[in-house]
Amino acid sequence: MMKLLYAVILFLSLSSWAKPTDQLIILTTFTVESLQPILEQFKQRYPEVHFTILHRREASSQRLLSHDDHDIDIVISSSRTLFTPLVEEGRLLPLNALNYDSTFQQQRFMQDSIANVAIFGYSGYGLMWNEDYLAKHHLPSPDSWESLTDPLFFRHLVMSSPARSGTTHIMVENILQHYGWKHGWQLLLQIGGNLSSVSARSYGVKNSIARGLVGIGPIIDSYAYESQKLFPFINFTYQPNSPLMPSYVAAVNNINQAQHSIEFIKFLLSDEIQQTLSSSSLNKYALHQTMRQPFEVASLDHRLMEQRSALVKQLFEQSINYQLIRLNQAWQLIHKVKGLNRLSSEEQRQFNLAIRLASTPPVSETQSRNPILRNSISLSRGDMHTAQLTADWRAIMAEQLDQAIRICETLLESHESKGNH
Repeated sequence: MMKLLYAVILFLSLSSWAKPTDQLIILTTFTVESLQPILEQFKQRYPEVHFTILHRREASSQRLLSHDDHDIDIVISSSRTLFTPLVEEGRLLPLNALNYDSTFQQQRFMQDSIANVAIFGYSGYGLMWNEDYLAKHHLPSPDSWESLTDPLFFRHLVMSSPARSGTTHIMVENILQHYGWKHGWQLLLQIGGNLSSVSARSYGVKNSIARGLVGIGPIIDSYAYESQKLFPFINFTYQPNSPLMPSYVAAVNNINQAQHSIEFIKFLLSDEIQQTLSSSSLNKYALHQTMRQPFEVASLDHRLMEQRSALVKQLFEQSINYQLIRLNQAWQLIHKVKGLNRLSSEEQRQFNLAIRLASTPPVSETQSRNPILRNSISLSRGDMHTAQLTADWRAIMAEQLDQAIRICETLLESHESKGNH
């Protein structure tokens, strides 16, 4: 009899626990400030709704969503990889009842369609700069990734890391796919030689440039337009051959289901939001909107990006973020040697070696294709195998840069000695 009573009590408590709530918990990689006005508009329709916003980076978001007992109702992000595990594990609510222009989305975002994930807007990316800063330091305006390798920009650049920013991950991956693994990393490492810092988040790139702490950085257009509304000296240009960045939203199935999850997604797709999306706090292009500054849209192999996601992120950390001082020194010396007259054939051979050492990552293209290597790398700090492997990469890159520095210093000393005789 007591067992039966306990069973009834448990059933009633679980039924009460699983009742849909008016609390809508949103997990997002967007800033809270950019979402707040949209949430207030939604609340005008549904006054009973209460919001909790969890702003997290991609890696932190993935850890939260991996727990079975999470209470997250909505996920909003530009990171496709954040949604992939949720789709594969069948943890998203179906969006079949939503009436939105899926045909248009499939045409524009052919490779971006994900089951039960809606696209409500999109962004591009490019280079943002501070006109006053450039004038003060007598610097030209940038116009391409390649222009950022100019020695004039030494320590005048900032960017985020793909390990900390989903949009930066797309930028880096696009470079690797557009230029190829070898030439892509050459470009990234040479740009790394001009970096003043690697920002902890992409939002920090915008702030550093707007405050005049640094001059130029690659950034998503919405951040640039947000700054332009406040500061007349901010300029921005899109990068040709770059992909569109869809803004995704999905409703996650959980035991304390919010009853307005689907209504919120429907609201983001509504005319009310779409007609003002580009002028809203989100600064996104609406689904049917013509871009303000057209550019050639490149396709991105998202499958390849997801397969080597951890590899690319860790390689950037070990080869650029942790090597910033060495990269600065190596490339500054390389540019000085390049200005020398009449290198002998042996000196030219040594100089070419220095360039190769400073622009070659510790993982080759052949190695990067190895599925065993790709699958063995993670972003978890507790993964001892990854910790050992990345420590090896860091040591290899440090030694390469130290060797490049020694070669250049020797060449400069030799020519200085010749000049004194």
